[in-house]
Amino acid sequence: MTTSYDVESVPAALRVRELMTTGLLSQAVSVLCELNVPDVLSIPRSNTDIAEEVDADAEGLLPFLRAACAAGVLSEPAPRTFELTEVGQVLKSDHPTSMRNMCALTCREEFNRTWANAIHTARTGEPCFSVPYGKPFFEYMASNREFATLFDKAMTSSAAVDNLLSSYDFSRARHVVDVGGGRGAMLASLLKNNPHLTGTLLDLPHVVANAEGIMAEAGVADRVTLVPGSFFDEIPPAGDVYLLSRVIGNWNDADSLRILAAVRAVMKPDSRMVIVGQMPSASDRTHYPRQLDLYMFALLGARLRSYDEYQELFTQVNLTATDQWNFPDSESVLEARPA
Repeated sequence: MTTSYDVESVPAALRVRELMTTGLLSQAVSVLCELNVPDVLSIPRSNTDIAEEVDADAEGLLPFLRAACAAGVLSEPAPRTFELTEVGQVLKSDHPTSMRNMCALTCREEFNRTWANAIHTARTGEPCFSVPYGKPFFEYMASNREFATLFDKAMTSSAAVDNLLSSYDFSRARHVVDVGGGRGAMLASLLKNNPHLTGTLLDLPHVVANAEGIMAEAGVADRVTLVPGSFFDEIPPAGDVYLLSRVIGNWNDADSLRILAAVRAVMKPDSRMVIVGQMPSASDRTHYPRQLDLYMFALLGARLRSYDEYQELFTQVNLTATDQWNFPDSESVLEARPA
């Protein structure tokens, strides 16, 4: 959120009032994304023109547009005229690092109802998603195809592919097993940028069923094996690199150890495990990693881990952390080898 005043000069009660309503800004931005407003703002336009373009009510749309200005994604250069800021450009559907799907996902009713029950997590240490929905998050997603599709799209569009490609050297590997790799966007990019590699994609049946198109579009379908299954059951063998992107950060310690142990059991002496995920560190410039840590715990009972906390897990499954590439406020890359 942006402010145009000296924060220290504002009375504490007003600052808390602003803090308590900050979530409304994210809701406003989500509504604008759902209406396709960012895509029609290639030039400054009036609220009336925008409303006509996206089939909305001009007066009803106005407070959402002004809330988005307060959030810093729009500006109002003239009364009732709006344009995207540099920050707001990432809300366009065709932006290379578009956040549109992620915004649409995180402001859905499923998450709002979860947060309405967040006190359950603080009191019990248990995730609160199942309080309103009667089942854990991943079970619910498996039963709701529309929600699962949006979730997969959000994960695909926000995957930290560039962080992995710019940091980790795959030249000595021949085969990569992407464990819990979703629809395969990261693996497809990895294979496209490393023509010598072949890959295996492991994820739940309803997820990998949507991977063929992504692999074909990237031109790597002939180098990929799709394996429907669970990383809690059986991990494909013969990998030189086992890639776990946004996997361990989704689970508590007990389940994370189950996943790590299953992968470790099939690793060769010279295999490497590569983990991609948020790893809070002193170099972070925003509060996002800690906000995400709270989000993951309330939703899944999971928590984000630092490099040292990953090493504590590794020692319990005969692995050792050997290198790390830190990307502040973003997803870092961590390598582990058999101990």
